[in-house]
Amino acid sequence: MTNRACSAVLLTLALVACGSRSNAPTAPVAVGVQGDPGYTTYVSGSTTDVQTIPLGGALLAGGGTDSDVGMQWLLARGGARSAGAYGDVVVLRTSGTNGYNDFLMNLGANSVASIVISTAAGANSDYVTSAIARAEVVFIAGGDQSTYVNLWTGTALQTAVDARIAAGYPIGGTSAGLAVLSPFVYAAFNVSSTSAVVLANPHDPSVTITNALFNVPVLQNLITDSHFVVRDRMGRLVTFLARLQQDGRAAAPRGIGVDERSAVGVLPNGAATVFGAGNGAYFLSVTNSVTRLCLANTPLSYSPVTTVRVPVGSQFNLPSWTTGTSTSYVLSATSGVLSSSSGAIY
Repeated sequence: MTNRACSAVLLTLALVACGSRSNAPTAPVAVGVQGDPGYTTYVSGSTTDVQTIPLGGALLAGGGTDSDVGMQWLLARGGARSAGAYGDVVVLRTSGTNGYNDFLMNLGANSVASIVISTAAGANSDYVTSAIARAEVVFIAGGDQSTYVNLWTGTALQTAVDARIAAGYPIGGTSAGLAVLSPFVYAAFNVSSTSAVVLANPHDPSVTITNALFNVPVLQNLITDSHFVVRDRMGRLVTFLARLQQDGRAAAPRGIGVDERSAVGVLPNGAATVFGAGNGAYFLSVTNSVTRLCLANTPLSYSPVTTVRVPVGSQFNLPSWTTGTSTSYVLSATSGVLSSSSGAIY
């Protein structure tokens, strides 16, 4: 969960005023439907639905303090009304309140609707799907990705987000929100995996990987992870790659680990830039001929895992899986112990 997660106090419930076209900014208002506990919405900004020309893309944020530069990049990918002025943003979450509203308004959003969805009925509501259909930017907040997978799979929300992406609008996510953007989703249905536990047993019950929640075309054959260096998650991302191969779900999967306070902005053509602070991002790949011993109750052996650390301010190209600014190194798991050809895991 990010630092913007749950700071506001729940305000008085009220229905959205239909048909209002006032341009006057409004304070965040909690909105729900009487008798329907499936969602609560916090709305800030103008009630005028603006139109922009979207540029598309995806923002992969690693959790912790958000990158202002990365988030402004995401707003700009939704299209600009004028210099520094952008479109309408929908923030989707299953916990928290309006922690992103003021932040995104200050970055130039026309309006922000933070929608907290507590049931599948809420994810199927007309209000939620209509809000997504009008948004220039969709952002998935941090929280618990298992609730995103459980409550949103097969719903109108899922369909509406996919339709918005297909129409060329950008999507972003941080922490748990990042996890559900990749085609292979670490769903964290049970206790959260740790590197030490899953390297010792790659079939530990904490390793729960589902198929895509959303279809983000620029993110193919990937699994993502967040809070990467801060929470020492390299071992678990390596294990996730091994499990995808072992379970026959991907021949040569790739992984992106994003550290706290960092974010990766990916253009529709796959060109990526790392924003923010922290340790940047790590890009992992394996071939289909990798040496693998990935059995239940047996420490993982897995090598070679080619790894590139891309620091803040540098670029990486996803289609070619190359960078002109960073040098790759090789990770190896040997009987559950991770080692590096460079002498350092990170």
